[in-house]
Amino acid sequence: MDTTAIGNAAVVARSIVWSGDLADKLRRDAFESTLFAQAAADKQRIPTNEQEALAWYNVYTHTLGSIGWTVQQYRFTELELNETQGSVDDAVLTSFAGDEDVDKPLLASVTRGLLAFARAGRDSDAYRVFNQASIASSKFVSFQLVVVKFDQDEVILTLWAFFYSSEEEVDDALWFSWKNSKVSIKTSKIVMTLNRGLYDQVRDLIHQKLNDANKLHLLVPLCECYLDLALPVSLR
Repeated sequence: MDTTAIGNAAVVARSIVWSGDLADKLRRDAFESTLFAQAAADKQRIPTNEQEALAWYNVYTHTLGSIGWTVQQYRFTELELNETQGSVDDAVLTSFAGDEDVDKPLLASVTRGLLAFARAGRDSDAYRVFNQASIASSKFVSFQLVVVKFDQDEVILTLWAFFYSSEEEVDDALWFSWKNSKVSIKTSKIVMTLNRGLYDQVRDLIHQKLNDANKLHLLVPLCECYLDLALPVSLR
């Protein structure tokens, strides 16, 4: 797969992944390893409720660990939503703004990315792939935002996972809005580093398995405007 055709930000099934200015091989590693872990989790669990979502993430993180990603930090929280109306994208940005590890350049990059994604519209491949993968049932959704960077000779992946349930039916995973209703949003944050020596041993096998299982079509550009856009210098 030519990841230069994907660019620096991609929809990878139920994940949106920013890869900054990573070298193409490392970008492919980030995209394909997270897609492979999702596919492995999907085989064992369908996240149609909170309990199944937690079980799905256990398989997901275990799979990442088995192919070279080492967990450095894990945190699970619940967003307190007291408003009688709101939207998921606003809740995501509020969560990012309250994260002490998210600096202003990253928050700005994520905001721009989500705005560009929204502008791409419902007919885009990115919207179709992300929505179909994220909505496991009509009232339960799970998705991830991922940032991968190269820092001090380490490939570092930070993943923010969001899942929520609603009293109303959901047909738009990221831009679902509610009014006079109850929505429960929970999130976890995982920071991982890549053992590149270990991943070198499984890279070709992972690509082949994704290709054989017809999963590579779940990796698409976030939008055309991101093909040549890198993360801010502070995130590299």
